[in-house]
Amino acid sequence: MSADKNRPPTAAPPAEASGAKVEQLGVYWSRSNWDLARSAYVADLDTDPDSPAVFAGWLVRVIEQHVARTPAARAKIADQVPESGGVRGSSRGHRVGRAVIDALEGAIVQDRLDGRTVSRSAFVIEAVHAAGEAARIRLGRPLPPPPAKLGYRPPRRRV
Repeated sequence: MSADKNRPPTAAPPAEASGAKVEQLGVYWSRSNWDLARSAYVADLDTDPDSPAVFAGWLVRVIEQHVARTPAARAKIADQVPESGGVRGSSRGHRVGRAVIDALEGAIVQDRLDGRTVSRSAFVIEAVHAAGEAARIRLGRPLPPPPAKLGYRPPRRRV
């Protein structure tokens, strides 16, 4: 159980409640990447008991996992992400803690010092692709189709 006895361990504590500074993280999503993110999130609700209950919490966890990788490991993941040049998409803002953005930017600087330049959006997309592959492996089959709309706290399988 988490330190807050009233919060289940699967719920990510809202940054606002913890007193952390919250900001918008803008991400440019192609339709296929947005679909992948939503599909992986839904799959994790059913296969990962530690998965956050809300999409924003899931996205923060995915970013933090990617930040924790080495620049070489992130470059290897980037090589596996399909090119989306010329593909239309849309920008979406995600409310995350300033510390998450700082960590993401620190990893981007590490990557640049290692010879690879990546934008915030590309970094997040790479993180989502790694998380999508991990979710597919846990699920043991292709990811489910993405929901048309993400509910605030969709039901999850009791693991």
